[in-house]
Amino acid sequence: MSSSAARTSQDKKHRTFIRACPLSANNYAPTLYSLHDIRREFLRVLKIHGARLSTEEFATWLGLEEDDVITLGDALCNQRGNQISDEDDIICKVYNTAIKKHQYALVKSLRHQIEEHIKWQSGETLECVVPKQSSLLLDTMELTSEDVMQLSHGIDTSVATRINAHRYLENQVLSSLSGIIAPTSLEKLFFDEDPALVIPIAKTLCQQGRLPGSVSASLNNAVYIPHIFTHMQRNIIDSYFRTNGYVTEKKCVGAGLSRNRMECFVRESFPNAVLLPHAIIEPDVICQPLEVAIQSAVMNNGYADLRSLIPLDVACNHDDIEQIINVCVVDCLKLQHDTAMFDAFAKGTTIINTDIALFFSHEMINKSVKMLDVGIERYSKQRAKEIVENKIGTDAGGKKGKPDAPTHAADVISLRDVANFIGNNYSDLKQLQQEFEDGSKCEVKLSWNSDEVCRCDGPLIEFCRAVLYRDAERKCSRAVRAEVASLESTRHGVTMSDRSVGAAKQMDIQEEFESSFKDLCHLLQILAKTIENFSTRGLFTSAEITSMKRELLLGMGSCLARLLTEYCLYRDNVEGAHTFAYSHQDNIPAYVSALDFPSFSLQCNPADGGKQMNPLQHLRESVPASSGQNLVRMWNICSDDNDGDNLLEQFISHLEDSCLTLVGIPFSVLDKKAEKKILNARRQGLIDRLEQSSQRDEILSASVILIYQQAKNLLILGKTMTSLVMNIFEQEKKIPKRVTEVLLDLKRENDSPEMLHLAKKFGTAKNSKALAAISET
Repeated sequence: MSSSAARTSQDKKHRTFIRACPLSANNYAPTLYSLHDIRREFLRVLKIHGARLSTEEFATWLGLEEDDVITLGDALCNQRGNQISDEDDIICKVYNTAIKKHQYALVKSLRHQIEEHIKWQSGETLECVVPKQSSLLLDTMELTSEDVMQLSHGIDTSVATRINAHRYLENQVLSSLSGIIAPTSLEKLFFDEDPALVIPIAKTLCQQGRLPGSVSASLNNAVYIPHIFTHMQRNIIDSYFRTNGYVTEKKCVGAGLSRNRMECFVRESFPNAVLLPHAIIEPDVICQPLEVAIQSAVMNNGYADLRSLIPLDVACNHDDIEQIINVCVVDCLKLQHDTAMFDAFAKGTTIINTDIALFFSHEMINKSVKMLDVGIERYSKQRAKEIVENKIGTDAGGKKGKPDAPTHAADVISLRDVANFIGNNYSDLKQLQQEFEDGSKCEVKLSWNSDEVCRCDGPLIEFCRAVLYRDAERKCSRAVRAEVASLESTRHGVTMSDRSVGAAKQMDIQEEFESSFKDLCHLLQILAKTIENFSTRGLFTSAEITSMKRELLLGMGSCLARLLTEYCLYRDNVEGAHTFAYSHQDNIPAYVSALDFPSFSLQCNPADGGKQMNPLQHLRESVPASSGQNLVRMWNICSDDNDGDNLLEQFISHLEDSCLTLVGIPFSVLDKKAEKKILNARRQGLIDRLEQSSQRDEILSASVILIYQQAKNLLILGKTMTSLVMNIFEQEKKIPKRVTEVLLDLKRENDSPEMLHLAKKFGTAKNSKALAAISET
C-alpha cells in the first residue's frame, strides 16, 4: 500500500482506520487507529482552530494527506447519532459557497449560527422561513439552502423565536439608553415591555461596557443611571462635603442621590464618614470644635453650648445631635487616649432636646448643688413657719382628729427661684436663658416635672430640672422636716424661731462632725508617727522632714480646723455664721481614700456696708467664751504664714488640750486597735479608688501609697510625702525592681494602657509575695 493509501476495515469489535505511517523515513509500516480516537482528534482541531475547517486545514493540523482527511471525515459524518455519546460531538460535511470547497464542522455550532442569523417569526415553519431568507444565508452563513435545511431540522423554532425577540429587545434597550444623561426609570421608558426582561438586559449591557452607566434596582422600580450623571453627583457632593465636613439628606436628594445610596456614595471618597439619621458627617471636622468646647468647660468648671457649634442644617434634627454628641464625640475622645478628659466628659451631664444641646462639667454641677443650700434654708424656714402656724390655728379652732402631715410633696423650692439663684452665679448662662425666653413663650410659673411640660424652657431651666431637682427635693424635704421639728420642740417656750441657722444645716454639720472628727484625729497621729519613723531612720534630710510636716499641717490640720469651726458656729447658732467662708468650696475628703487633703484658710464675706472684716477677729468675737480663742489659735498654727518650729506637734498638743472645751468630746488618743482599723479601712478605700480610676496621677499616687503600706506597714499621704517615699523604693528589699521601674516610667508621663494596668495590679496585690509573683509575669 502506498504511503498515501488508506482504507477502513471492520473487525468484530472495532471499526479501524489503516494507513502507512508518514513518519517513517524508509519503511512504511501500517498503523491501526480506532475511529473513536480519530473523532477525538477531529473534535480537538475543530474546537481549537475553528468550528468549520477545510480538508487542507485539517491536513495541516493533523499531519495527514488530504485524501486521508476526506476518507476519515466522511467516515465520521456517516456515523449514526446513536453511536455518538454526546450530541455536541456530531460532525457534518457542508459546502462553503464563498470558497467553493467542502468543509467539516460541528453540527451544534452551525445550528447556533442559523438561530442567530435567521429572523424567526412566531408560528412560522422551517420550510417557510428558509426560502424567504436564502439571500441572508448566502451572505452571512455561506451555506447552501440544502445544507441549511438539513441542519435546521434539529432546531426548536420556538426557542429560535425567543432568541430573536431577546436580540431585538436588547438592540432596543441599547439604542434607547445610549443617549440618556439623567436617571431614567426603565419601567416608564419601556412601559410596553416586561420589566423582568428589560432589567436583566440593561444590567448585562452595563456590565459588558456597552452602556455607559449602571442600573439601580429595587422591589418597585429600576433606574438606569448614566455615568455622566454620576460624575456630576460626585463633583457636587464631594465638593460640598470637603468644604463643610457634612452633607444632609436633603442636599443629597436635591442632587438626585437617594438615602439608600448616600452612605456608600460619600464613603467612596471619604472612608471615615459617619451616617446620621438625616445627614452624613466627617467626625474629625464636626467633632473637633465640640471637643475643644468640652475641654474648656472642664478646665473652667463651667458649661459648653454644643448646639451652637454644630452646623444649622445638622443641628435642626434632634436625632442627629444626639448621635454626634453621644457617639461621635465619645469615639473621638477615646481615640485620643486622653483618659482624664474622657472621664471628665463622662462625669459631666449633657442635656439635649429640641432646642438646646449643653454640656455641664462635674465641678459646675457640684458647685450648683452647694449653691442651693442658702435658698433652701430660707425656703424651709418660711415653709415650716407656715405649717406650724397652720397647725396652731387648727388646734385653737377646736378641730379634732389627726393633724395634717407637716410636709407634703409640694415642699420644694420653686424652679424659678433656683434658676435665678444659679443664674446670679453664672451670668453667661443667665444671659442665654434670657435670650431664649425673649424668643419663645417660656412661662413665668414653671414646673419641676419635665414630663408635665413636654417642651424646652431654656438652658438654665433645663439645667436645674435635669441636675438639681433631686437634690432640691431631698434637701427641701429634709430641711422642712427639721425646721418643723425644731419649732415644735420650742413651741411652748418661743412663739416663733428667730434662729439664723437652718435646722437642716445643723443636722448636716452634726453628722459630718460625728463621722469624721475621731477618724481624722487618729489619722493625723498615724501620719505624724510615720514622719517620726522617717526621721529616726534617717531616710530623708531635715528639710524634707520639715516639708512633710508642713504639708500635713496645712492639709489635714486646716481640715480639722474647718470641721471644728463649722461645728461650733452651727451648734451655738452663731448669728452671722454665713459670713464665714473658706479659700475654696471643696468638701473635706473621705479619709479612707484621700490621696492628700486640701489646704483651707478662713475667710470672711464683706459686711452689709461692704467693709471687709478680719476673719480671725470676727471668729473670736462671734464664738462665745474661750471657744473662739481656741479656734483662732488653731487657725494661726496651721496658717500658711506661720513658719515656726514644731508646728505639727503644737497643733496636736492644742487639740488634746482644747477638744473637750470646744466640742464636749475629749481628744481621742491613738491605740493599736484604732491604728489597725484605720490602716485596714484606708487600704480598702484606696483599692476601690484605684480600680475605678483611669487618670495617670491618681493611679500612680494610689499605687505608691498601697505598695509602701504593704511593704513597711506605714501609712503615707500627701503629694510631698508620696513623691519622697517613691524615690527610696529602690532601697526597699520587699519592693521588686520591676515594680519600681514601672512606677518611675509612669511618673515620666508614660501613660500607656499597659503601664496603667500594671500599676493597678501592683497596687492591689494582696501581699508582698503576691507582688513579687505579679512583677515576674
